[in-house]
Amino acid sequence: LTGESEPQPRTTEPVAVVDVPYLDASNMVFMSTSVAKGQGKAVVINTGMKTKFGQIASLTQEIADEPSPLQREIAYMAKYDFILAITVGVIFFTVSAVWLHLQIYASILFMIGVMVACVPEGLQVTVSSALAINVLKMVKENVLVKKLSAVQTLGSVTVICTDKTGTITRGEMTVERIWVYDMVIEVSGVGYDPVGGFSVDGRALEEEEFCTVEKLLEISALCNSAKVEAPSDRNKCWSIVGDPTDGALLVAALKHGLSVQGLLIEKPLFRIIPFDSKRKRMTTLHRSGGQNFAFTKGGPRSILSICDRIIVGSNVEELTAQNVSLIETKIREFANRGLRVIAIAYKELPEKRRYTDKEVEKGMVLVGLVGMKDPPRTEVKQAVAVAKQAGIKIAIITGDYGPTAQAIAEEVGIVEPEKCRIIRGVDLENIGDDQIAEEVKKQSVIFARVSPEQKLRIVKTLKRHGEIVAVTGDGANDAPSLREADIGVAMGLSGTDVAREAADMVLLDDSFASIVKAIESGRTIYENLRKFMVYVFAHNWAELIPYILYAVLGIPLPLLVIQVLAIDLGIDVIPSLALSREPPEPGIMSEQPRSIKERLFNIKVFLRSFYIGAIIATGAVLGCITTWVAGGWQFGSSMPDAVYRKGTTMTFAGIVIAQVGDVLACRTNKVSLFKTSFKSNKWIWLGIAAQISIISTLVYVPFMQAIFQTTGLGPLDWAFLAILACIVVFAEETRKWASRRHSK
Repeated sequence: LTGESEPQPRTTEPVAVVDVPYLDASNMVFMSTSVAKGQGKAVVINTGMKTKFGQIASLTQEIADEPSPLQREIAYMAKYDFILAITVGVIFFTVSAVWLHLQIYASILFMIGVMVACVPEGLQVTVSSALAINVLKMVKENVLVKKLSAVQTLGSVTVICTDKTGTITRGEMTVERIWVYDMVIEVSGVGYDPVGGFSVDGRALEEEEFCTVEKLLEISALCNSAKVEAPSDRNKCWSIVGDPTDGALLVAALKHGLSVQGLLIEKPLFRIIPFDSKRKRMTTLHRSGGQNFAFTKGGPRSILSICDRIIVGSNVEELTAQNVSLIETKIREFANRGLRVIAIAYKELPEKRRYTDKEVEKGMVLVGLVGMKDPPRTEVKQAVAVAKQAGIKIAIITGDYGPTAQAIAEEVGIVEPEKCRIIRGVDLENIGDDQIAEEVKKQSVIFARVSPEQKLRIVKTLKRHGEIVAVTGDGANDAPSLREADIGVAMGLSGTDVAREAADMVLLDDSFASIVKAIESGRTIYENLRKFMVYVFAHNWAELIPYILYAVLGIPLPLLVIQVLAIDLGIDVIPSLALSREPPEPGIMSEQPRSIKERLFNIKVFLRSFYIGAIIATGAVLGCITTWVAGGWQFGSSMPDAVYRKGTTMTFAGIVIAQVGDVLACRTNKVSLFKTSFKSNKWIWLGIAAQISIISTLVYVPFMQAIFQTTGLGPLDWAFLAILACIVVFAEETRKWASRRHSK
């Protein structure tokens, strides 16, 4: 329920405080949680949907799916494309029938041609295919997207509400420091992999210095209920079974090469005094060489209260007030570093058959302190810096305690030490929605000890204040927030089936850095969608303008409907898809998040596509008319069918070949094409090869000539069309140069 790996102490004693948050009610246990250790009797007060997990399930079911921004955008474009096509079609039908005095059949055919030229028929298929291609690409970056439409939403994310354990951190408690009298030992290695070493001030320990440390590690391994498991088919990484604190202590012992089985053979266990929340310690009793020993670990102040001696060097000395003051200082130092502190002690027991708990846990010898924490993932700090540079706010929402979360947040750069504010779940009831949104905007807040209902409230509040919210989660308790978020992100390794089902995407490596990569991919995909919209609508303008010239000037129709369909549904599909695979342009993660209100097809896309389309249409129609004039045509006169065919073929091929220049020009928005690697997107060259192959087939293969009303072109014709493609590239390079100058 807390979303944390640390067990929560429970007791059968009544709680004196009224209206305590249920996560902090120490006398409550909940359905679907597990008992780590201990025993007790409980009275069932709720069942089924009235339990906390039942209420979480209800919250999840109540949240309705909303259309994504991309779905709304496509619906918007489809609506206005339809209106535009109908309007323009009716106008041109009227013009052709009334002004040009064409027969009704010819006018209807003309109207259909105009409507076809207005509508990018392949756009919906191309968008879906482009998203699917990029989803497969994102899997290689450890991001599994469940909903295609979520890819575009990623590019708009303004806030990441992230869990701490397992996302920012590794989810693996690790011993980082050990203190034995007057010496701090640093422990290398991260996680449950028992590889690492021990050093003091950067140097390895001398053999005589290691004596007390070895004793501490032996006690840590013996007074322990965890088990370390090596990688297997079921678990690809080192893992532990049992309490994470015990696991961290055991791994530290294994790093020194100690064998737990060997230690247990040498010092067999004959009794356990289990941990409980009152004593805050655990003791095991062992026998060795006719002598009985008690080994104890627990909270440092709990252990200090039962110790009267301490190991100093190779001697056992009295625990003085000065010693206690030094130990208290070390405890604070460790805690200030975000470390959880465990104290280790032991005692030689007198020979007897039975011992009382109180008799065992008194007059003990303090061995030292162990500082551990769940360390941040190595890649997270850089990812946080990239996210902040991209204008994305990060808020930690955790079930853990505030100071622990703050230490990790400061270490990875999410918050600044002086500005951080911790808002506990119990405090949220007294804070308004506006204040929650304001605190997140400051980028200095941590929500700690938060319940699933409170996490859902935070997400809803941020959405109401215009934020595009990505939420991470791994447990059933996170399901409502994952469903409510614009992008729900579940953990693939540690996440539950419920969380993965509720999410829009799954992180296959559980890392925060993968979220930032996914956002970069989302931004890239959005920009690439715009690029191929410029490309697609450019040829739509190039197809429409010949029909306008036909209506206004009264020239023969330069482009046939069947040729328009060939371009829209066949020839230009592969280059469009190739544009969707363009790598990110430099600086894409230095820009602020895109407004969710910003249209995919905006005025810039409109003007750029018209600019390119007008150039293509001008060149293609010029080639057509030049061909007709060379064949003897004069304005107002008729011409042989062969001449007419060659002219329309010039328009048709002109648009296709000019689109080769267009697809190259559309690879970037502002950066010069010639500063872009020609090897970075091999699919562009595949698309260009497909374009040239298809148009050559339609122009030269006899049965294709019959279907598409084409005829063969000569070398000079192709040279003219190649120049047209170069003009398109030159025109776009000029526009990009002007855009770069304007940006400065």
